[in-house]
Amino acid sequence: MWFAKFIVCSLAISWTGATEEVQVEIPLGSVKGLKSTTVLSKPYYSFKGIPYVKPTVGDNRFKPSQPAEPWSGVYDATEHKSSCVFYCMIRQGIMGDEDCLYLNVYTPDVNKDAAKAVIVVIHGGSFNGGSGDDEIYGPDFLVENDVVLVTFNFRLGALGFLNADDASAPGNVGLKDQVMALKWVQENIENFGGSPRRVTLLGQNSGGAAAQYHVLSPMSEGLFSRVVMQSGSVLNSWSFTYDHKELAFKLGELLGIRTSDSTELVERLKEKSAKEIVDASGQLMKSLNALNGHMHAFVPSIEADVGQEIFLANVPWDLVKSGKINDVPVIAGINADESMMFTKQMLRNADYINANFDKFVPDDLNVTDPSRLKEIGESIRSFYLDGKSVSEDTVQEFSNMLSDIFFNYGLLISTKVMGSRVASPVYYYMFTYESPLGLMKNLKIFDVVRGVSHGDEILYEFYSSAFKNIHEKGSPADRVTNELTKLWTNFAKDGNPTSVMDNYVTVDWEPMGKDDNYLNINKDLKMGKHLMKDRVHFWVEIYKDVLGDYLKNFQ
Repeated sequence: MWFAKFIVCSLAISWTGATEEVQVEIPLGSVKGLKSTTVLSKPYYSFKGIPYVKPTVGDNRFKPSQPAEPWSGVYDATEHKSSCVFYCMIRQGIMGDEDCLYLNVYTPDVNKDAAKAVIVVIHGGSFNGGSGDDEIYGPDFLVENDVVLVTFNFRLGALGFLNADDASAPGNVGLKDQVMALKWVQENIENFGGSPRRVTLLGQNSGGAAAQYHVLSPMSEGLFSRVVMQSGSVLNSWSFTYDHKELAFKLGELLGIRTSDSTELVERLKEKSAKEIVDASGQLMKSLNALNGHMHAFVPSIEADVGQEIFLANVPWDLVKSGKINDVPVIAGINADESMMFTKQMLRNADYINANFDKFVPDDLNVTDPSRLKEIGESIRSFYLDGKSVSEDTVQEFSNMLSDIFFNYGLLISTKVMGSRVASPVYYYMFTYESPLGLMKNLKIFDVVRGVSHGDEILYEFYSSAFKNIHEKGSPADRVTNELTKLWTNFAKDGNPTSVMDNYVTVDWEPMGKDDNYLNINKDLKMGKHLMKDRVHFWVEIYKDVLGDYLKNFQ
């Protein structure tokens, strides 16, 4: 597949700031962590690499994880454990281990009565890469604002999302790992100074889509009280596959397994190494249509009832329109130029793209007639490019088109529909602060020189031990970091991102409402209305038959 797969992976481990050891008692046993200081010199406590489930190795591969067992003695939680297995674009190789289901807790106070708000981060990586460790998701900026931070790993790719409609591989075990992490938080976080009644899910990219899946899944009911979705939704085409069983058997064929029996397929896949499975998954990617967002074969999918507890009982559109929703406050938003990170790379294939605009038509429209596919494809070209070809002269227009197809319309339409079905507020935002410090501008595998690309906000939320992103005090970047972290932590504390006004939080963030109110996050915070109105309405018109009665919400 010519489309560049990207994954943020381990780059370096540097700052720890550790000064002394600290011990905490939890139901599973004693845990030893470190008393540390943030890069801004605030004391906090870190507990890294705590097992939240039993290892999912051997015969337990592809199966839902089970609660961790108690241990004797003192568990050493002073260092990160292995990431889960994935192909790292930066290192150009496979890294991680199947024994990878660990979490990290960072807290300003280990007093059991502290009852501080908790933010649980679901890392990004398109459900196929990344980890929750501090190479990217360091705690410093958030714990400065007096919250507890939890990050964790979950199974990725085929190891986390192979779905054979079989009891031995029922699908979505990576999402079920996340449920187990949330249950662990409910059962243990008080011992680290956190409140199980004030848990906020926060995710970016596939982490944002996963957070929305938890809002829609009965398995996650009662495990969190608020959600932050950054540039990821269940309606993004890369976050769901309709062809899960076919892809499972194709994976087997690439590994020399020729059978029509799902149980035999799964048992023989268990005999293969994790590296072989990841390698074969990479080969399978070449058969996918990346133009409409299908970048990976193994992502969430609908589950057949084979006796397991079901995480996803229906397709995303049906869940958004008519499924049971966990009614919690939501922050949801996008970056100004989401797809700028790979627009330049895709221009290398401009001839193919210009001849195949029908390939941009999303699968969930279920359009099979070639003439109708061509008609929709040409309407996309007309709307975004004014009928022109994709070229160096239409970079911004092409980037806008890709941003909407891959990220924007799915998030904005789904949250609008869900917001009409619940009582809790939905807060929209657009992150527009552009600087050389954006994450994607610092990953040399991308050709990003301008714009506010997908993931650029991350280095203003988290201190990365790889990038060492300490912003000069009083600088615009420092201001944006203070704005973003205060908004997010205010929300985690009481469900209102602007409940506490100060020198950084200077405007009242109004919920979405009928006018699609949104907060423009830049050096100066500003409220706006009708977020991407014309672009959203273009896609609403395309999806009008799917939206049905919900079409009126956009008129």
